[in-house]
Amino acid sequence: MNRIGVVGTIVLSLLVLAGCSSGQAGSPAPDRAGIELDGVDGQVGQLRLLGVTVASTGGRGSMHIAGDSAALLLTIANDGRAEDALTGTRTDLADQVVLLNGDASPAPRVDVPVPPGSVAVLSEVTGPHLELSGLRETLRSGVSIPVTFEFRDAGSVTLEVPVRTYTDVRPDKYLEPA
Repeated sequence: MNRIGVVGTIVLSLLVLAGCSSGQAGSPAPDRAGIELDGVDGQVGQLRLLGVTVASTGGRGSMHIAGDSAALLLTIANDGRAEDALTGTRTDLADQVVLLNGDASPAPRVDVPVPPGSVAVLSEVTGPHLELSGLRETLRSGVSIPVTFEFRDAGSVTLEVPVRTYTDVRPDKYLEPA
């Protein structure tokens, strides 16, 4: 066999192996997706939960202490044709999950409308966001906790939500000026 034939056979073999490793057999269920650097994504019905994470605990080595609160951040995208609403969120690791708008008092109940073809942004602690209130355990950065999100029409989905790891230097600070 000549060199071109050998190289072609190797490249073809690698492509076949790469295709086999990305098959559906090991893929997560449709209501869950992989963990990203900043959070986890999931889906229920026509709703996508994006960048779901518990906010960083603060300085390196710090933690959310049992009894305290921790911000639960996410964006909800509605790919459907009808409005839906986030009507509840729960986890066994907190007494309750409340809806806050910055530092304001918690809303009496969770009710976040998600218009069709639009998003509900709950990803900034200075604006509307969810808060795990009355933590039952100490949470350290880098761990994941199960959180269930309930929607009026789409139903519910449980995700393993990571506690964001603290970084004191933004990734773009590593880049050399052009």
